[in-house]
Amino acid sequence: MGYRKNPLSLIELRCLAKQRLLGHGPDATTALALPEVQRLFEELEIHQIELELQNEYLNTARAQLEVALNQSGELYDFSPVSILSLDQTGIITKLNLAAANLLEGARARLLGNRFELYVADADVAVLNALLAQATASGDVQGGEIELARKGPLTTFVQVQIAQLPEELGWQLILLDITEHRQNEAHLRVSEERWQLALEAAGDGVWDWNVQTGDMLFSKRFEQLFGFEENEYGHHLENWLARLHPDDKQRVMGDSQAYLDGKSDRLFNEHREQCKNGSWKWVFCRGAIVSRTAEGKPLRMVGTHVDITNKKQTEEALLSSVRFQQTVFDSLSAQIAVLDRHGTVIQTNAAWWKYAIDNELAETPSFGGSNYLEILDCLTAQDQETVLAASAGIASVASGEVSDFQLPHPFYTPLDKRWFTMKVTPVHDVEERVVVSHEDVTRLKAAELASLTLANIDALTGALSRRNFLNLAEQELARAARYELPLMVLMLDLDHFKHINDHHGHAAGDVVLQAFVKTVAGVLRESDLIGRIGGEEFAVLLPSTTLEGGRSLAQRIIESVRTSPVEVNGALLSFTVSIGAGCWSSESSFANLLGLADVALYKAKNTGRNRLEVGLA
Repeated sequence: MGYRKNPLSLIELRCLAKQRLLGHGPDATTALALPEVQRLFEELEIHQIELELQNEYLNTARAQLEVALNQSGELYDFSPVSILSLDQTGIITKLNLAAANLLEGARARLLGNRFELYVADADVAVLNALLAQATASGDVQGGEIELARKGPLTTFVQVQIAQLPEELGWQLILLDITEHRQNEAHLRVSEERWQLALEAAGDGVWDWNVQTGDMLFSKRFEQLFGFEENEYGHHLENWLARLHPDDKQRVMGDSQAYLDGKSDRLFNEHREQCKNGSWKWVFCRGAIVSRTAEGKPLRMVGTHVDITNKKQTEEALLSSVRFQQTVFDSLSAQIAVLDRHGTVIQTNAAWWKYAIDNELAETPSFGGSNYLEILDCLTAQDQETVLAASAGIASVASGEVSDFQLPHPFYTPLDKRWFTMKVTPVHDVEERVVVSHEDVTRLKAAELASLTLANIDALTGALSRRNFLNLAEQELARAARYELPLMVLMLDLDHFKHINDHHGHAAGDVVLQAFVKTVAGVLRESDLIGRIGGEEFAVLLPSTTLEGGRSLAQRIIESVRTSPVEVNGALLSFTVSIGAGCWSSESSFANLLGLADVALYKAKNTGRNRLEVGLA
């Protein structure tokens, strides 16, 4: 293409002007005055300057236009998009480098050839149809065609065709979509494999178009509910109509929560109706696999798994558990099932009734915690009972013994009751054991009453000397076995002979009875008081340290001193002296009692109405 150039100098401009003036022919010139001539010269000078400026502007515009044309050519040539032009016969008249690379040829060799030579035979008709449509409609036409290749590889392109002005041909834009086609093919194969795998596993597959409500159900899906292929339906409503009425609202809520992004996954268990009217339990899972440009769910794919047998098994198991619990609850004994770590995992009604009646149900140390901690709470930290129970449970859990029972009932100070404890293994892989507490308070009370009648001092109600010493030996053995502290107190009424001599033996008997009653009021349930002889008594304090025994003895002294007895209409005051002995591993009970007796004589010899502690 040529370009028109402006005159490069005033000489060229003058020559052109003279030529044009001669072309105008002769003209009568009127003589001008000098001022008029001067004005004419000024106008000519201004006009010449205007022409110079115009020439400069035109030269600048020409340079800019040439730059723009060069840039346009570069953009065309080096564009990543393939562009080519065809004349009315389909011959290539122009193409850029990208188009030449796509057609696998040099640009000079490609020009002048028919474009359809580079199109696969099967898609030549498609190309011609698109060219005809672009000509007829005047709009851009698009489609996908396959290019003819020399090698084994196949190239697919997306083509956009627009007619050139004045029907001089067409312009084509080609976009290589081979990789996209390959990805689609791989995806299709992957989906087919995925579906085959799910079908082989027995899962029914569904595909839901969220926007339209259309659904596709796999053959296996329809078979799950007794339908033939394509008999189930093809819409969301077909599926919703078969949901169990009790499950429908929940299932729809789960689905909507997932679609709204309120939950990160979709899964639930529900019932669906089969073709024959029966109901089948299924486990449903689903996931969004595509979204719109705005991020809204477009397509969901999921599976249904038949879990009817699993549900029936669960129901049977639940029924068995209910039956077992009913049996447990019908028993009067308190029952707790322990896991291998000794934690309470199941109890019966009697267990919880006891807890509620004694305000233990809400305490952390009772419900659902370690059984030994519960037992420790019930027995007020009776270490002998807790340690014996721990050893017994361990022996049953390990299989050393078939069952275990505490040799003696344990006592619950909270409600003053006695219980026997028995441990039985469950014989399962979880190594569970059953612990039962049987209330034997009445039997224990009868036993204690019988024992008391046979072994108490008839006058004071204190234990007889023989009975006290027997029980004391048992307590000493228990203390030695479990390394528990033990205290013994020797008590002697001060000046008791004086009371008998001045007030009579009847008054002395009243004083002895009142004395035992006063001391018993200070002692704990587990403590023992026995009459050793005359006005001399002994008190045994199990699980009591030296400081604890000292404190209790001081309370006895104070209580006796402040508790006078009415004799013959007058109040008779009296006091007591106490000697204390603290058990050590080297001492026998006889030694311990002797230690306390020595301390007692020291208390009497140093002023009476006081406590002395004997040290081993």
